[in-house]
Amino acid sequence: MNGPKYRVKVAPSKTVGRSVNSVRTALYEAVAAALPIAIVYFAGWAYLAKYLAEFGIDATQVTIALSTVLVYAFVPLNSGGVIVFILTALAVAGYMMTTILPKTAKRLSAIFAIFAIGLFLLVIDDAAARAASSMAMHVWKGEKSISVPVLTMAESSKETAVFKTCSEERRLRQIIGLTDEMYVLCRDRYLPCAYGLMFAISKDGKIIYTAERRRQPEKNEICSR
Repeated sequence: MNGPKYRVKVAPSKTVGRSVNSVRTALYEAVAAALPIAIVYFAGWAYLAKYLAEFGIDATQVTIALSTVLVYAFVPLNSGGVIVFILTALAVAGYMMTTILPKTAKRLSAIFAIFAIGLFLLVIDDAAARAASSMAMHVWKGEKSISVPVLTMAESSKETAVFKTCSEERRLRQIIGLTDEMYVLCRDRYLPCAYGLMFAISKDGKIIYTAERRRQPEKNEICSR
């Protein structure tokens, strides 16, 4: 006769549980450490992409150094809407950390955090668009610094002649200077806020290309020559 059969239950190893918790904690810490850098990079790229787009320049077609992106990130991050959002988020996070919350609320907090990050990116994107438009207006109105890159082209051409005339009449305004090229706008002599000729100049002083740029001035807009 066969004896009675017994089922043996194997308790989960505590070591495995601790290992899973350690991996989860390390993952959370890695995300928390990388998230601020990613947001700052997004802010700088959003601003530069929108600013260059104001002059018809595709940001994906130019070389922009990481340091340049990070520096320009403070332009949208310094806006009122972004600052208010950050202070509100810190207040909510502080409340949740100092208050005993039920398990359901703790689980929902992760979903809330994801939603808050998405909303924060939209706020940054809007601030970047506003700042880019404002800076572009400084270029069109002649309020940005006069910049005269030195050309090294020996041969004469129509582009170099126009560039020289713009330089002599102090109508050149710098759009942006990047690692491999500089972009300057030659404002029109008679319609400086409505028409301009953009020059893309390489780092060795050669005109890469030129492009006409037009915009519709706002009503009662004051534009200096």
